[in-house]
Amino acid sequence: MNGKDLRGFGLALLLLTMLVGTGNSAQAQICDARFFHNGGVIEIGGSGMLNVSAKLTFSQVKKISSTACQAQVKGFAKYSLMSFLSGANDIDHVLSVSGNKTSVVDARPGKSADSATFDVQLLGLFGFGAPIQAAGQKFAPQSYTLAMGDPKRGPTTPVGVRMGEKTVGTQQSLQTAVGKLQCWPVRYARSTDATTAQVQGMMLPIPSIQSQVTDWFCPSTNLVMKQEIEQSGQKSVIEVKVLR
Repeated sequence: MNGKDLRGFGLALLLLTMLVGTGNSAQAQICDARFFHNGGVIEIGGSGMLNVSAKLTFSQVKKISSTACQAQVKGFAKYSLMSFLSGANDIDHVLSVSGNKTSVVDARPGKSADSATFDVQLLGLFGFGAPIQAAGQKFAPQSYTLAMGDPKRGPTTPVGVRMGEKTVGTQQSLQTAVGKLQCWPVRYARSTDATTAQVQGMMLPIPSIQSQVTDWFCPSTNLVMKQEIEQSGQKSVIEVKVLR
């Protein structure tokens, strides 16, 4: 999403897609996700250096195909990162998916048509690029740039993100919000560039963040149900808490 703004539902969707990836193809198959139906709910939570909580509900769902759909999404998202960046968003947006392009537009009366559009396949968050077939399987490195901030309040902050080669581990049993599942651990290194950000009117340096990540992809839900992150010896966990 180079040049796009991470704000409103754009933030919430990024937090959501850290966990919710469909691994059966390189297409953005959010349309077939388990929660993508009228009355669908997904709630995520996390603790550690990256603290995340979000709850999204889905209504007015329209499905054209596995890669074309639309829904109204309501809920909230809260986040904090190393005490440098924190925030909260109420969400009332229309989510539209067409192939690998996903757009979100504010649905509230009187609100400007703020939107964010990005290439989901670029982020590699709705899939690993191919079906997982066996332990030892590799997926190519990826990189992208986020523009963090609200341009109405000042300049946005570009943040470069790089994900190293992903390696699939041996399938294991994992306790999840919907019971014990057999899941693939997908491990990789992730880093962000050092930058500065405006926090409460002051420009503060944000250090480069180096982390080791494990995505737990569970074929029976077609979702990454848990993400484990280790940074400077400290661990964070983000996982699906509610799924229906």
